[in-house]
Amino acid sequence: MQTRRRTIALAVDSTAQLLKPTLDTSFKKSKARVSAKRTLVTASTLSIEDESSTVTVVTVTKSRQTKKVLSKAIASTSAETVSVSITATTTETKSKPPAEDPWKKRPRHVPDYAREALAHLGKADPALAPLIAKHPYEIHADHDSNYFRVLCRTILGQQIHWKAARSIIYKFVSHYFPEGKVTVESLDEGDKTFPTPQQVLTTPPDQLRQCGLSERKASYIQDLAKHFVEGKITFTDKAMLQALTDQELAAQLLCVRGIGPWTVDMFLMDSLERLDVLPTLDLGVRKGMEKHFAHHYKNGIWGAHLIKPEVEDGDEEGSGGKKKKASKGKAKAKKGEMSCDDMERMAEIWRPYRSIASWYMWRNADEETITAPI
Repeated sequence: MQTRRRTIALAVDSTAQLLKPTLDTSFKKSKARVSAKRTLVTASTLSIEDESSTVTVVTVTKSRQTKKVLSKAIASTSAETVSVSITATTTETKSKPPAEDPWKKRPRHVPDYAREALAHLGKADPALAPLIAKHPYEIHADHDSNYFRVLCRTILGQQIHWKAARSIIYKFVSHYFPEGKVTVESLDEGDKTFPTPQQVLTTPPDQLRQCGLSERKASYIQDLAKHFVEGKITFTDKAMLQALTDQELAAQLLCVRGIGPWTVDMFLMDSLERLDVLPTLDLGVRKGMEKHFAHHYKNGIWGAHLIKPEVEDGDEEGSGGKKKKASKGKAKAKKGEMSCDDMERMAEIWRPYRSIASWYMWRNADEETITAPI
């Protein structure tokens, strides 16, 4: 915001020659005394607004309290226009381009598996074709192999604005590297400087609080560090990851305080590029799926034709035993919203590329209210 001063000439029509020196003589002759409360003039403000600024000016008026005292002097003088010079402060706001989340500036690329995956999805679910044509598939290309750093940054950024998260991450890293080795800008540009799990684990909690972390987040970060130091999290490089399934990875991560199913899904989809993840707790994916499968919502049930009847205990299909009717309890949705079970059932046709289909569901949701995390 920029502020500059300008001088405005204001013409005020007065009924008397109020500022004339002869007024002093009139006061003396009438032996009138004007107290501090009986001012000669009073000021009122007038706000003038235009497209770029707001100006405040002052007008000069007579005070009722001095009317009697000035009556004789006013009667003997003729009216004239008094010119008053007033200095007003004009505040002009020049719009600046809004700051952009540096996370969105990460480089992107088209992975090798994209062609095969998109061909499979287009065949399995032809309704995806318009989305695939409108949004060429691309993902982040700068995957960080330091998984402690990735998970730390994720926890630090939970439930706060990205600007606040960026400031906290910078203070957190600077605590361990105070010689000016890192800056906010260098971290935005991908600086990999970061403390080790051992360093974080041995840091007193009050020092973490001084970095802007809440008491709860400080405990989350140290619990994560403890899991790495004690070997409870075994994937420390890509080779180890290859031997673990999505379920095994999730089991290790969900033991850490501050890491829930949504964080695990984002970690699997973004950092590890696992192809068959369906984030059922993500609002954007759910909204996109509700829009995409709207024609399958009938009588309060999503995809009733996909619900398989359950067989009673002790009976097998084809054995002549009675079959249970389809259970509608899990398929019902509140006010047309999909449940996690609904999402799982409707997304079966996307296997083994549910991650890619979810990427398109983010784009299918309302772009004004939903921001795709990957």
